[in-house]
Amino acid sequence: MGHLAPDSEAFGALKLTDSARGVLKGETEVMLREEAAGSRIRASRTRSRRGDIAPRPAGEGEPGGPALVGALRAWRSQMARQRGVPAYVVLHDTTIDGIATSRPRTLEQLRGIPGIGDKKLEHYGDELIALVNARRAEA
Repeated sequence: MGHLAPDSEAFGALKLTDSARGVLKGETEVMLREEAAGSRIRASRTRSRRGDIAPRPAGEGEPGGPALVGALRAWRSQMARQRGVPAYVVLHDTTIDGIATSRPRTLEQLRGIPGIGDKKLEHYGDELIALVNARRAEA
């Protein structure tokens, strides 16, 4: 242990310490832990960093319905073109999935979805609620 240390002059890059010389010459043995197969897959979070329920990971179906998800993605593409930004800047896929899953009726409910902050609520909130309500009326 202690063979590496952060170098504050090199923006935190790691540098070798004096004890690393023995490792490099093969005089000191270094024990590494072998990772079991499949242990790199992390369990998906069930809560966001804010403590809200996080949207389901992709691939677990679209509980909000494919029509609503498709409408939200089409709206996002249109907004991205109007603003001249990539679509993920408008809304991430996980945020779209969260909207489709929870189908918020109010701006406050929309604010509770991970990925919707004050600015996105201000810029897009009314349109998103209207879009969700329009899809609710069609169902």
